[in-house]
Amino acid sequence: MHSPIETLSAFSIFALLILFASPISSLTRIPIVVVEMILGALSAHFFTFIKDIEEVSIVAEVGFLFLMFLCGLEVDIKSFLKLGNSFLLRALGYFCTLYALTCIVVFSFGISYIYIAAFPVMSLGMIVALIKDYGKEQPWLDLALKIGILGELVSIGALVIIDGASRHGVGSQLGQKLLILVLFLVFVICGFRVAKVLFWWMPKLRFLFLPRDDSNSQDLRFVFFLLFSFVLLMMILDIKAVLGAFLAGCILSTFFKHKQALPEQLNHFGFGFLVPFFFIHVGSTLDLNALFKDTQILLHASYLILGMLTLRLVSASIVFGSYFKSAKSTLLFALSDSMPLTFLIATATLGKGIGELNDTLYASFLLGAILEGIIFSIIIKLVYVLWTPKKDK
Repeated sequence: MHSPIETLSAFSIFALLILFASPISSLTRIPIVVVEMILGALSAHFFTFIKDIEEVSIVAEVGFLFLMFLCGLEVDIKSFLKLGNSFLLRALGYFCTLYALTCIVVFSFGISYIYIAAFPVMSLGMIVALIKDYGKEQPWLDLALKIGILGELVSIGALVIIDGASRHGVGSQLGQKLLILVLFLVFVICGFRVAKVLFWWMPKLRFLFLPRDDSNSQDLRFVFFLLFSFVLLMMILDIKAVLGAFLAGCILSTFFKHKQALPEQLNHFGFGFLVPFFFIHVGSTLDLNALFKDTQILLHASYLILGMLTLRLVSASIVFGSYFKSAKSTLLFALSDSMPLTFLIATATLGKGIGELNDTLYASFLLGAILEGIIFSIIIKLVYVLWTPKKDK
């Protein structure tokens, strides 16, 4: 049991690190998420007591759920329905190829089945950061964004399945949990359709929850009600809470577009404290003493990074080679798709929680997430600037 002074000291340290992360990122040109994780590792090395404070872990968990909510906020279900069958079939082909190759690698080398989720895992965080630097009009980056959004959904599904398999085994109980998940998703889809008709029939209904003229912060009150309601529902159904947070964000972005300033407000709120708090906490779980003493951590991190990039590069060449018609664009797409910081960390957390990852492998996952953000960002810059495709004569 820690004293109130220690608890407040831990939160003060985290707040100080959050404050300095942004200027350090600007000076070093290292992604801010990576900076936050490094600062977290350094803080835990010098202030060891922050690792064991339960209140810090709770706030970090809320930060992770809010991050997944913000990821869902990037998804507009209506816009995805307009992408057409051609794109959706090609995307399905990409995911099938990626997961099939992953299964071949995992079973051939006899490694933990957590890698079935880890190698293909996707996240929007770094893709959104790349869009700020290169612009969404880049074909490889536009495709990476669309695939990344679908990939997050697939990744969440994979994590749910692996979590269920670890707790219930491959049998009737797992089948029951998957059936509950499928029925819930069907219920959500039906709910989307009903809501679409309801809001079309009674358009003023949406303003009851999120009024245009809002002097009482009703929008934020509704947001947190929506978020925690879906998280609670997932916990009752014994499904990963992250899915509830993601779906809550999808609902808000799809049906409440009239609050155009709300996503920006939520991003400021989330990335101002809760999200960086989560990443600093993740960094604090990394043991620097073990990192410098155990060469296996760096070795496994290298295998993870190389495996993720190779599998994506092969899959992209097979499925999107004719779409890009350029090895440069294919490589840039594979690189931009290979930096799933948040979801790779989530996979590592799950793997350690279910006993599939020991301390060495867990540290290698965190190190791999950090190195991917740094190395692949630099390679993308070099390829984008220096590689000039030869023009046909």
